[in-house]
This record gives sequence, structure tokens and C-alpha cells, in this order.
Amino acid sequence: MARKKISPSLLLLEYANVRIGVKKKLNKASTAELYQVAVNHFLKFTGNSEFRMEDLNRTLISDFAAYLQCKGLATNTINSYQSSLRAIYNAACYDGLLQPVEHPFQGLKLKRESTVKRAISVTLIQQLASFKTDGSHGQELAVNLCLFSFLACGMPFVDMAYLTTSNIQNGELVYNRRKTGTRIRMEISTGMWQIINKYAPSNKEERKFLFPILPSSSPTHSQYKCCLALHNKKLKEIGDKLCLPVRFTSYVIRHSWASTALQSGVSVAVISQGLGHSSEKTTRYYLSELDVSELTKANRIISAPINCLFGGGQIKTSPYL
Repeated sequence: MARKKISPSLLLLEYANVRIGVKKKLNKASTAELYQVAVNHFLKFTGNSEFRMEDLNRTLISDFAAYLQCKGLATNTINSYQSSLRAIYNAACYDGLLQPVEHPFQGLKLKRESTVKRAISVTLIQQLASFKTDGSHGQELAVNLCLFSFLACGMPFVDMAYLTTSNIQNGELVYNRRKTGTRIRMEISTGMWQIINKYAPSNKEERKFLFPILPSSSPTHSQYKCCLALHNKKLKEIGDKLCLPVRFTSYVIRHSWASTALQSGVSVAVISQGLGHSSEKTTRYYLSELDVSELTKANRIISAPINCLFGGGQIKTSPYL
């Protein structure tokens, strides 16, 4: 594809909107949203909605970080905004729209800050499995999704939401992480089958997705965010009743699976595979040598205390087999 000619007045907002549009077409709605927020913050910082990209320099980048710090934003959030601006700037350079003498982001190091521990123990997850809901569909679904997430190697809410029957293949769950694209295969355990079958649609019901989370076959990103917000609202209610030591959100279960795996002696490489990470460079070499049997063995150990609550027997029949 031919590159565009260098523009002497390339507006940040104008080009950012182009990149945001590209990300949306690639189903990277979260990245698109992050780009939008980062650019909005930067333009507010400069006080110039027509800021030109060629005017970007190291001093402005440094001052922008200080501006965000004064607003009370967390280090990791600031890093995300700076990283987003850098990605937009790099794309403009790649497109031939900019040819800086000195790259404004050169030498920028974004060191991630450790976050507050969000994991809970298996004992508390067992309490969650025994939790008496208020009888509402939403609260019951929230509990079952949390249990499914734990049994499925800490599967994120977004990946559960978009699962379809096509992800069930020969007794395994096979899917690609929506965030990283990493392909994951795992055995569908007894507990996972019971939760899947519980929400299997009736003959009269038409539903594209495995679980009744999203409102339609082609949900928008805004609809997904509303579903996630509602899910986390239900989890907060449940967490308060269980007196959990952390604010209960969808990511608590993901952290809990990883923490339990580490405590069980599972290697970081297998944990990384189970979580579908793609940026853990120190474990990439080992991940290439792992197969699904190792992940299955590890997940059986981790999820055993929860699976036993579902009876422990093998699922003989299922509408998805």
C-alpha cells in the first residue's frame, strides 16, 4: 500500500481518529477507547484541540506525565496513556506522515507498578460455590460465571461472553483470547460441563453465544461494557455478603486461579499459557514446548476442590456433544 505524503500540519486529533477507526474495524474496541481517552487528556493538557503532531517533543511528553500525576492518576494508567500516544505517533511515522529528526518518545521507559493483590483463596471460592443467591437470574449467573472462570484457568469475562458452541471441540474448549489473540485449549471438566449445560438454550430459544450474557448476536462494545458493569455490580453485592477481603470484580477470579496455581507448584510457563498471556517474554520459550495435556493436568489440580462440588462424575450426555 502506497504511503501518504508527509503533511506539514498533521493534526493529532485527526490522525488519532483514523487509528481509532482502524482499531474498531479490527474488533479492538478497548484499544480504540483507550486511544480516545489518552488523546482527550493530552489535548486538554495542551489546551489546543488543533495540536499538530510534529510539535510533539520529549519535554511535552514529560510534562504530560506530570500533569496526569497531579490529577491523581495511577502510574499504570499514566503509562497506558503515554503508550497510546506513542502507538499513534509511531503509526504516523510508519505511514510516512511524519519524519522526525528526533523521536519524542525515544528513551521513554514505562515501568509497570505492582497493583494491590486481588486474589482470594480456594476456601473463599468454595464459599462462593455454596452461596445462597437472592433468587434473581443476574446474581445466580454472576456466581456461575465466576465458578466457570476459575474452572477454565481464570478465563476473562470478555472471553466467556463471546464463547459459542463452535468453541467446544471433542470435549475441549478451544478459543482465542480477544485481547491477545493467543489460542487456548483445555479439557472441559465436570464442573464446566454442568455450568455449560445449565445455560444451554431451549429449542425455542435462539442464542448465538454459550452463556446468556450479551443481548444480541452482534453486540456493540457499549453493550458489552454495560454487561460487564452489571456483572461487577452483582459481584460487589456478593462480595459484600461474603465479606471478601478485596473488592469483588471479574478479575479477582482470574488472579485467584493464577495465585492458586503458583501455590500448587505449577510452573510460571504453564500459568502463562493458561491465562493466554502473550507479553511474558521470559516464558515464551517454555510455552512453545507445552501441550494441552500439561495444562489439563495443572487445571485438574487447581480446580479439584471446586469440581468436587459438582458431583465429581463424568458428564455422559450433553447437547454440545
